[in-house]
Amino acid sequence: MKVCFILSSIGGPRMLPQLFAGQLRDDVAYVVIQRLAGAGLLDVLVECLREELNRKTLIAGHTLSLQPGAIHFLPNERNYAFEGDALAAAPGKGALDLDLLFASAAAQPHACAVAVLSGMLVQDEGLAGLAKLAAKGVPIVGTLESQTPVFDMIDRIRSMGLMGELYPPKNLLEHLDFSNPGPRAADGRAGGLRYLIADDEEKVRSMLSEMLKLHGIESDLAVDGLDALRKIQKGRYRALILDLAMPEMDGIKTLEALKTIDPALPIVVMTGSEDPARIQAAKEFKVLGVLQKPFSWEKLKKLLPIG
Repeated sequence: MKVCFILSSIGGPRMLPQLFAGQLRDDVAYVVIQRLAGAGLLDVLVECLREELNRKTLIAGHTLSLQPGAIHFLPNERNYAFEGDALAAAPGKGALDLDLLFASAAAQPHACAVAVLSGMLVQDEGLAGLAKLAAKGVPIVGTLESQTPVFDMIDRIRSMGLMGELYPPKNLLEHLDFSNPGPRAADGRAGGLRYLIADDEEKVRSMLSEMLKLHGIESDLAVDGLDALRKIQKGRYRALILDLAMPEMDGIKTLEALKTIDPALPIVVMTGSEDPARIQAAKEFKVLGVLQKPFSWEKLKKLLPIG
């Protein structure tokens, strides 16, 4: 069973027809979470989609068996959790708990994906559950739609390194990959003892990669913090060697995101700056150490979890 969760709120209903037009797959069960919609509005939305798309469209009751090729709507008034291929009412607070739902999905063998159309977060609603899905390798993508107030949600998810690329609604579903790699190996090995090097300078990445290779250690390379987070979501690493000053997402923002994605990952920070405030900020994340560039293998070796 493949499951695609679709998060939708203000502006979402007018984007749903664009999202589904010509892109529905017969091997995927689509689960729409339409926030800020009472039962009456949900009934109208479901009927309109059913007529426009000529697809089976269902609203969950106490239980709902997921059907490939069908569109399923979850009411906001009840909690749900997975029981095999079905969603069943679950205990908890009075409104639909996204963290409970996503954590339940992460514990299932189903291949999943998440598409974020629009929405507004209530505090940290759903972020912990999304982090569990991302750690499983589940792709999370968002829309480029700019005419609705969506970016408070999408920017928050992206700032945590949980979301990949953004696309127009009409192209969103075609970019979802359901070949989830599954939970990362507990020993952190992928073809040997692997490390991840994140630095925006190509010569630094190459130099460090060669340094590690000379001592029998394989490595992967990331061009910035966001690239590093995406790689960490897809496969576990023995350690991360992280530069502080990078575009797109710098070292401090990356460290902040890793508290949610992989809090146990050993990290060595490197920097060409002597800014004591930034260095102290990095140390507060309990990294293995901070190295001033350039540094020798002996200095790096003392910090790395080798063996």
